[in-house]
Amino acid sequence: MRHELITFQKFIIAGLMVGASMGASSANAAEQPPGEGIPDIMAAQSSMMRDASATGNAAQSTWLREIRNSLDAYTVTYPSSNFAPYQTKLNLVGDALSRGDRRAVKVEMGAFFKMLAKRSHGINEGAADELSNFAQMVTPIQEYGIQVPKFGAERYGSEISGS
Repeated sequence: MRHELITFQKFIIAGLMVGASMGASSANAAEQPPGEGIPDIMAAQSSMMRDASATGNAAQSTWLREIRNSLDAYTVTYPSSNFAPYQTKLNLVGDALSRGDRRAVKVEMGAFFKMLAKRSHGINEGAADELSNFAQMVTPIQEYGIQVPKFGAERYGSEISGS
Protein backbone atom coordinates (compact mmCIF):
# COMPACT_ATOMS: atom_id res chain seq x y z
CA MET A 1 0.00 0.00 0.00
CA ARG A 2 2.88 2.33 0.75
CA HIS A 3 4.23 1.83 -2.79
CA GLU A 4 0.80 2.70 -4.22
CA LEU A 5 0.69 5.88 -2.12
CA ILE A 6 4.11 6.99 -3.33
CA THR A 7 3.12 6.25 -6.94
CA PHE A 8 -0.08 8.23 -6.48
CA GLN A 9 1.82 11.18 -5.02
CA LYS A 10 4.23 11.16 -7.99
CA PHE A 11 1.25 11.08 -10.33
CA ILE A 12 -0.29 14.11 -8.61
CA ILE A 13 2.96 16.05 -8.76
CA ALA A 14 3.37 15.25 -12.46
CA GLY A 15 -0.22 16.30 -13.06
CA LEU A 16 0.37 19.56 -11.26
CA MET A 17 3.41 20.27 -13.36
CA VAL A 18 1.57 19.53 -16.61
CA GLY A 19 -1.45 21.49 -15.44
CA ALA A 20 0.70 24.45 -14.48
CA SER A 21 2.39 24.53 -17.89
CA MET A 22 -0.93 24.21 -19.71
CA GLY A 23 -2.72 26.62 -17.38
CA ALA A 24 -0.21 29.38 -18.05
CA SER A 25 -1.00 29.35 -21.77
CA SER A 26 -4.74 28.93 -21.33
CA ALA A 27 -7.06 31.82 -21.98
CA ASN A 28 -9.11 30.82 -18.94
CA ALA A 29 -6.09 31.02 -16.67
CA ALA A 30 -6.50 34.76 -16.25
CA GLU A 31 -10.16 34.31 -15.26
CA GLN A 32 -9.44 31.83 -12.44
CA PRO A 33 -8.62 33.19 -9.02
CA PRO A 34 -5.05 32.42 -7.89
CA GLY A 35 -4.67 29.01 -6.23
CA GLU A 36 -8.00 27.61 -7.48
CA GLY A 37 -7.89 23.83 -7.76
CA ILE A 38 -5.19 23.41 -5.16
CA PRO A 39 -7.64 22.77 -2.33
CA ASP A 40 -9.18 19.93 -4.37
CA ILE A 41 -5.76 18.33 -4.81
CA MET A 42 -4.99 18.83 -1.13
CA ALA A 43 -8.31 17.19 -0.25
CA ALA A 44 -7.47 14.24 -2.50
CA GLN A 45 -4.09 13.81 -0.79
CA SER A 46 -5.68 14.10 2.64
CA SER A 47 -8.22 11.47 1.64
CA MET A 48 -5.43 9.19 0.44
CA MET A 49 -3.59 9.60 3.74
CA ARG A 50 -6.76 8.70 5.66
CA ASP A 51 -7.25 5.64 3.44
CA ALA A 52 -3.62 4.63 3.98
CA SER A 53 -4.07 5.06 7.73
CA ALA A 54 -7.22 2.93 7.69
CA THR A 55 -5.37 0.26 5.71
CA GLY A 56 -2.55 0.40 8.27
CA ASN A 57 -5.07 -0.20 11.05
CA ALA A 58 -6.51 -3.09 9.07
CA ALA A 59 -3.04 -4.59 8.68
CA GLN A 60 -2.40 -4.16 12.39
CA SER A 61 -5.59 -6.03 13.21
CA THR A 62 -4.82 -8.93 10.84
CA TRP A 63 -3.06 -10.72 13.67
CA LEU A 64 -6.18 -10.41 15.80
CA ARG A 65 -8.38 -11.79 13.02
CA GLU A 66 -6.01 -14.76 12.73
CA ILE A 67 -6.30 -15.47 16.46
CA ARG A 68 -10.11 -15.20 16.26
CA ASN A 69 -10.18 -17.65 13.34
CA SER A 70 -7.99 -20.03 15.29
CA LEU A 71 -10.23 -19.71 18.33
CA ASP A 72 -13.26 -20.50 16.15
CA ALA A 73 -11.52 -23.65 14.91
CA TYR A 74 -10.75 -24.74 18.48
CA THR A 75 -14.38 -24.15 19.42
CA VAL A 76 -15.32 -26.86 16.91
CA THR A 77 -12.42 -29.16 17.77
CA TYR A 78 -12.94 -28.92 21.54
CA PRO A 79 -16.71 -28.49 21.98
CA SER A 80 -16.59 -29.21 25.73
CA SER A 81 -14.33 -26.19 26.37
CA ASN A 82 -15.82 -22.79 27.20
CA PHE A 83 -14.28 -20.36 24.71
CA ALA A 84 -16.86 -17.57 25.15
CA PRO A 85 -14.74 -15.60 27.69
CA TYR A 86 -11.78 -15.81 25.32
CA GLN A 87 -13.89 -14.47 22.46
CA THR A 88 -15.07 -11.64 24.71
CA LYS A 89 -11.47 -10.79 25.60
CA LEU A 90 -10.52 -10.70 21.90
CA ASN A 91 -13.49 -8.41 21.24
CA LEU A 92 -12.07 -6.00 23.83
CA VAL A 93 -8.71 -6.16 22.06
CA GLY A 94 -10.43 -5.41 18.74
CA ASP A 95 -12.21 -2.41 20.26
CA ALA A 96 -8.90 -1.12 21.64
CA LEU A 97 -7.21 -1.56 18.25
CA SER A 98 -9.96 0.36 16.48
CA ARG A 99 -9.57 3.23 18.98
CA GLY A 100 -5.79 3.14 18.69
CA ASP A 101 -5.56 2.48 22.44
CA ARG A 102 -2.20 0.71 22.69
CA ARG A 103 -2.35 0.45 26.49
CA ALA A 104 -5.70 -1.35 26.37
CA VAL A 105 -4.36 -3.75 23.70
CA LYS A 106 -1.42 -4.52 26.00
CA VAL A 107 -3.62 -5.07 29.06
CA GLU A 108 -6.33 -7.13 27.33
CA MET A 109 -3.90 -9.36 25.40
CA GLY A 110 -1.92 -9.88 28.60
CA ALA A 111 -5.14 -10.97 30.29
CA PHE A 112 -5.93 -13.24 27.31
CA PHE A 113 -2.56 -14.98 27.65
CA LYS A 114 -3.00 -15.26 31.42
CA MET A 115 -6.42 -16.89 30.93
CA LEU A 116 -4.81 -19.43 28.61
CA ALA A 117 -1.96 -20.10 31.04
CA LYS A 118 -4.39 -20.75 33.88
CA ARG A 119 -6.74 -22.79 31.65
CA SER A 120 -9.50 -20.48 32.86
CA HIS A 121 -13.18 -21.31 32.28
CA GLY A 122 -12.60 -25.04 31.77
CA ILE A 123 -10.60 -24.80 28.54
CA ASN A 124 -8.91 -27.98 27.34
CA GLU A 125 -5.18 -28.07 28.20
CA GLY A 126 -4.14 -28.97 24.64
CA ALA A 127 -6.31 -26.23 23.19
CA ALA A 128 -4.86 -23.70 25.64
CA ASP A 129 -1.29 -24.61 24.73
CA GLU A 130 -1.91 -24.66 20.99
CA LEU A 131 -3.88 -21.42 21.01
CA SER A 132 -1.28 -19.69 23.16
CA ASN A 133 1.57 -20.83 20.91
CA PHE A 134 -0.24 -19.63 17.80
CA ALA A 135 -1.28 -16.33 19.37
CA GLN A 136 2.31 -15.70 20.47
CA MET A 137 3.52 -16.26 16.91
CA VAL A 138 1.12 -13.76 15.30
CA THR A 139 0.73 -11.13 18.02
CA PRO A 140 3.15 -8.17 17.89
CA ILE A 141 4.09 -8.79 21.52
CA GLN A 142 7.14 -6.52 21.62
CA GLU A 143 5.38 -3.70 19.76
CA TYR A 144 2.72 -3.51 22.46
CA GLY A 145 4.86 -4.66 25.40
CA ILE A 146 2.52 -7.55 26.16
CA GLN A 147 3.43 -9.77 29.10
CA VAL A 148 3.08 -13.47 28.34
CA PRO A 149 3.04 -15.87 31.30
CA LYS A 150 5.20 -18.98 31.06
CA PHE A 151 3.58 -22.32 30.31
CA GLY A 152 4.20 -25.90 31.38
CA ALA A 153 7.86 -26.81 31.93
CA GLU A 154 8.89 -23.21 31.24
CA ARG A 155 6.75 -22.07 34.16
CA TYR A 156 8.28 -24.63 36.49
CA GLY A 157 11.70 -24.82 34.81
CA SER A 158 13.74 -24.24 37.97
CA GLU A 159 11.86 -26.95 39.86
CA ILE A 160 12.18 -29.52 37.07
CA SER A 161 15.80 -28.87 36.08
CA GLY A 162 16.96 -28.24 39.66
CA SER A 163 15.96 -31.68 40.92
